[in-house]
Amino acid sequence: MSLKIYTGLPASGKTSAIISEMDGRRAAGDTVVLVLSNEHEELTRRPNVRAGGLMGCRDKTKKFPIDYVIGTQEASEMLELAESGSLIVFDEAQYFGPQIAKSWMNASGRGVDVIVGTPSVRQLEALEGVDYQHRKMEVFCRCGKREATQVMYGKDLVYPLHLCNRCYDVQMRIEEEQLLDIVKSSEPFPGERHTYQPLYGIDMSLWKLVRNDCPARLNIILDAVSRAGFVQEKLNDAVKQPSFIDLGCCSGFFSHAMAEQGFLSAGVDVSKDFISWATQAAYLKGQAVKYESQDVLEYLQGTEKTFDVTSTFATIQWVMDQKGYNAGIECFEKIFAKTKSICVIEMGYTDEDIYKKKIQDRPVEIDKHWVLKLMKSSGNFASIEFHPAGEAGIWRDIFVGFKQEPSSPGGLNSWFKVLSLPSLQPLVLKIRKISRAIARRAGITIGADSQDLFDRIPVIGATQISAAKGYWADNWVAPSFQVALSSDRDLSRVELEGWRPEGWDQSTITLYFSGEKICSETVGSGLFSLQAEISVDGKDQLYLEISNSYGFTPEDDSRELSFVLRKLAFS
Repeated sequence: MSLKIYTGLPASGKTSAIISEMDGRRAAGDTVVLVLSNEHEELTRRPNVRAGGLMGCRDKTKKFPIDYVIGTQEASEMLELAESGSLIVFDEAQYFGPQIAKSWMNASGRGVDVIVGTPSVRQLEALEGVDYQHRKMEVFCRCGKREATQVMYGKDLVYPLHLCNRCYDVQMRIEEEQLLDIVKSSEPFPGERHTYQPLYGIDMSLWKLVRNDCPARLNIILDAVSRAGFVQEKLNDAVKQPSFIDLGCCSGFFSHAMAEQGFLSAGVDVSKDFISWATQAAYLKGQAVKYESQDVLEYLQGTEKTFDVTSTFATIQWVMDQKGYNAGIECFEKIFAKTKSICVIEMGYTDEDIYKKKIQDRPVEIDKHWVLKLMKSSGNFASIEFHPAGEAGIWRDIFVGFKQEPSSPGGLNSWFKVLSLPSLQPLVLKIRKISRAIARRAGITIGADSQDLFDRIPVIGATQISAAKGYWADNWVAPSFQVALSSDRDLSRVELEGWRPEGWDQSTITLYFSGEKICSETVGSGLFSLQAEISVDGKDQLYLEISNSYGFTPEDDSRELSFVLRKLAFS
């Protein structure tokens, strides 16, 4: 029986040693077969990974022809037919499914020699108790005093620096400071500790950030992912990896964070500086994020790729301003078509001062109703969720479109949602990974429960699908109230019941339904009720706004209050 496993840090010499063994066996006249996996893009996107291609290593003098690039099932069937005395080699073995470990054992038990390079954790777990040769390739740290335990990449992910823990921490601080010095010397705020968004995983607590709500926006993406069964299946798979792209990625905060979460991640931005910073930050942390410096519309027109999760934050309005309104519409059409599961959108509105004079050819104003109508009319989404500006600290409204109906959020995600400090994000992602791994090993799925991600309003006949802006858990409503709801049946009427304290001045309360005014009445103190006709055909997303002409701030309360919401009923 001959089963040999090679492990070790990247660039520690595993592939070089394996090629030497294959060369020796082939020179002796033995049958040698080299097999790679076709089940993961991280491997198959390399141009040499094909039958007849050459597997190389960092020693340029060593190469060996690849015989098969196949999946786990086909590789297992091939092992069943392998002859005794032949050598079958699986390099980059982590890209095969864990069930192949049993085929390695069975083949070696029949006299087939099997060499495995870089197995996955789950493959090694499957080999527990099996008698095999284990060769761990060891490398010393550049300090020469201790064995290397970590690697750090510089300008690419090919030639890493081998470091012990102590030297790694020191070098990481140096590299991060050098990167931040580059950011500080560059546009848009040269000479200042001031930039658009943070670099993921790097301490920028002393910096001024234009968008300091990145962690809050990331939590919305991760919450959506946690409730998308199609994406969760891939995250829980031993080999498959869901894909993510951020269009208008800036310096890569979201693309990098999603790579840390287990996604095959990408980002596109027109700024070469932003892409350079994002790429260097990813290399430092050993993440293979694929960044491209390109105009978003040109990228979408030129790629055939699709992605499980897509996001675009306050980007498409700039495309519209520079290339015309219809160019932005084309962007959205292509984004929707290239999204396989979840699409996350933030759009700059034309009532914002910065955009009022932009997009000169727009036929209508761009606001939340415009975005909702665009997403709904596309017919691409089974469900659309709305997160109003202010929720958990987000700057602008965010819309989440699901291609398949999401499940209810679990209690763990309720806790994650409040962890919005940048310094806590790596911990949040680590806990998510641990919880998923525990569930997988136990053979269970982390299910939904009744805990909510936002305060619930007293609504009847419809389902609340967003936080209510201008609403508090004690049922008080601010002068401006907004909420997104969903229906699963025809609706023709809405009734609002509220209460105002004695002695308060009269107030005019106006109801808007999906952007249209449906009712406006002046009410006094005490109980009041407003009723209005609406038209909803079957399953749909609803958007309700309530404005009040009068608000009051009590001496013992810093809030501006309008009335107590007793009931919101749809029929």
